[in-house]
Amino acid sequence: MNDVRHTDDGPASYLLGRRFVLTRRWLRAMRTHMHIRPVTREAVKGLVNQLPDIFSELCAVLRGGDPDGQSGSRARRDARAHAQERWRQGFALDELYFELALLERCVQRCVREYFAIVASRDGQTELHETIETFFSDTIRSAMRQYQSQSDRRVSDALAERDAAHQARRRSEERQRMAADAAGLGIFEWDPVTDGAVWENARMFDILGQPLELGPLGLRDFARLLAVPAESERLQEIISDATDSAGGVSAVFRVRRRGAPEPVAIEVSARYMSDASGNRKLVGTIADITRRIEGEEALKEADRRKDVFLATLAHELRNPLAPVINAAHLLQRTNLPQSQLRWIREMIERHAKHLADLVDDLLDLSRISAGKVRLREEVFDIRTAIQRAIEINAPAAAARRHRLHTPRLDHISAIWVKGDLTRITQIVSNLLDNAIKYTPVGGEIRLTLDRRERVVLVVVEDNGTGMDPASIQSMFELFNQETPDGESGKAGLGIGLSLARSLVAMHGGAVYATSEGRGRGSRFNVELPACDEPEMSGAQDSKASAQSIPVLNVMIVDDNFDAAESLAAIIGEIHRVRTAANGEDALKLADASPPDIVVLDLSLPDVSGYEIAQRLLRKEKCNGWITLIALTGHGQPEDRERTRQAGFDHHLVKPVPPQELLKLLNAIAGRRAMRLPDGGS
Repeated sequence: MNDVRHTDDGPASYLLGRRFVLTRRWLRAMRTHMHIRPVTREAVKGLVNQLPDIFSELCAVLRGGDPDGQSGSRARRDARAHAQERWRQGFALDELYFELALLERCVQRCVREYFAIVASRDGQTELHETIETFFSDTIRSAMRQYQSQSDRRVSDALAERDAAHQARRRSEERQRMAADAAGLGIFEWDPVTDGAVWENARMFDILGQPLELGPLGLRDFARLLAVPAESERLQEIISDATDSAGGVSAVFRVRRRGAPEPVAIEVSARYMSDASGNRKLVGTIADITRRIEGEEALKEADRRKDVFLATLAHELRNPLAPVINAAHLLQRTNLPQSQLRWIREMIERHAKHLADLVDDLLDLSRISAGKVRLREEVFDIRTAIQRAIEINAPAAAARRHRLHTPRLDHISAIWVKGDLTRITQIVSNLLDNAIKYTPVGGEIRLTLDRRERVVLVVVEDNGTGMDPASIQSMFELFNQETPDGESGKAGLGIGLSLARSLVAMHGGAVYATSEGRGRGSRFNVELPACDEPEMSGAQDSKASAQSIPVLNVMIVDDNFDAAESLAAIIGEIHRVRTAANGEDALKLADASPPDIVVLDLSLPDVSGYEIAQRLLRKEKCNGWITLIALTGHGQPEDRERTRQAGFDHHLVKPVPPQELLKLLNAIAGRRAMRLPDGGS
């Protein structure tokens, strides 16, 4: 061993050669100190990975090849990296120090072994001091890095804590703002002391508790309950929630101070423990009175809808039965003229009833959508009264009612500005309502009066009457009252609602009164009166009367029965051809151009709009043909579309035959006088 030569780099080379021996010694030394973290594979791997750099930098220092201190700087940097890794692995500060101190001891031992086998011990003391200085710097760098990591962790933890506190405060503030915006009152109740904390003013508003009197405990709150039995239910809910550590969710009615009627509140709460472990009930209270009223109104509306649909089915089936029976009777031959006339009148009567039902439904839809347009003119309201009486007189006679009406010829003209058809409909609906709700043999009275700038129409009856509480609901849609002892006679429940809407569109008002059940009803309609219109001078018509010329009419409809029955009516005066589709219609027009085309818009092959445009483009038809749209669509936008497509007139099914014949005769008369056709 004494043959080993001592050179300047001998200790460094010796240490590098003994690196693995040194590692094993360090591991044994670590195991003998049980107060240090148990050595794990990851910990050993961390040190073994770090040793080559430390040894390289230490050897560079021992060789004297580090005049600028570069190796020392790298060693301190590596020590900091090692300390950061140990921090990540969960080493404590004293564990890091002892780990590096044991490493230094192992290195110093290797150096002593080196000098024990070399010939000279010159520089041994200086070498030990150099190693000690190297490790002192290394350990201090590592510990400073570790302490920096620890300080940063503490700083981060404090920052996280402060951020959590801030977030919690912001969350609580947002919850309070959300609760206020949602109209929720927030409370906290201590079951031990019966003490309460109300955290926002909404709690006081909901229960009507003055702020100066403070919050109420459970016992005081129970005294506000509208129903005494709910106090027991409240106690049971609180007790169950206490035993099961669950929540509370219930609805109560309370007598709110200053409110005429009890209000409905919804309580939602759950038990929570504070820092001391005391359990308190924390939750919210909401005033849900309007919500419950809305839900009840929806249920009532749904009930009315069901009744309406059932009644509608009944009302639609009733007129269909005699029409079907009449069709069966017409199969017989050699029927006497009197029976044919009776069958015809019966079909017309019930078909008109069906058309009136459909019109009422469509009127309600148009009014709701704001699509009804009044055809305003100044007219004598006696005309509307007379028409309404004529419409309802047969129904009144059938029920043997005594219908008292004014002698309109003994009353001076009363002028109003409005839609004659709609005002007739208003009065007719009120008379129809009185007829339905007046027993057989009862009395109905209609009066007409003018008071300053108001026209008053009154319809009275001695029928079933109304409860005062239900008078306002009489004008609501689908509201129905079945007459006593006459199930199914109440109608659809839309007549009064329609009348109210139409009166409002004329700037008037309608209201009802009754002294109670069985004491009759009175409906009053007020409409604005106006001055008598200025009459224009009579126009001297010198046109001589001319006979109506016969026209070529083509009916295009894929409904065979509708087309043929209409052709039979028109054919008494004009020449008529029918087509079941668009292509057949175009072929007929090529063969012989028609004067008038009554055209259904929904055809199986080509739409009526396209047929109209193709007819207008034909040279033979251009300038001579009159197009009449006959359709089930009668909205303003439907009329505008047919106008843009080139139609001259727009009729809505079912059109009364007299109306269509009148239109055809007017067109024929204008053609005879060579006047242009005016669309409608």
